[in-house]
Amino acid sequence: MTKDEVVKLLVLIETVYSNCIFKDETVQQWFQFCSEMDYEKVMEKLKNHIRKSPFPPAIADIAVFPIKENDFPGTLREWIKKGRERIERERNDAKQIPIPDWLVEYSTRKSV
Repeated sequence: MTKDEVVKLLVLIETVYSNCIFKDETVQQWFQFCSEMDYEKVMEKLKNHIRKSPFPPAIADIAVFPIKENDFPGTLREWIKKGRERIERERNDAKQIPIPDWLVEYSTRKSV
C-alpha cells in the first residue's frame, strides 16, 4: 500500500469517526505497518468495521497481510511416508531379534 492510500484510509476514518484525530507519530506507524498490506482488502475490512463498530479501528482491526504459500501438505505426506518406512523397518528388525526364554510364554510373537 502506498502512502497516498494510507492517507485515504486515515482520512476516511477521521471523517466517519469525528472524535478520532491522528497524531504525526500514529500516521508514521500506519505508514510503516500498512506498506505490506493490500489497499483493496484493507479498505473492504475498514468498510465492514465502519458498518459494525461505533469506535475507530486499530491497525489490527483492519490489517490484511499477504498469505505466504507453503508446501506443508507435501511436507506432511513426506513425514508420514518416512514414519511408515521407519515403523516397517523396526518391525522387521524386531522379528530378527530372538525373544529371551523368560519372555516367550508372554509374547505374541513366535520365537525364532
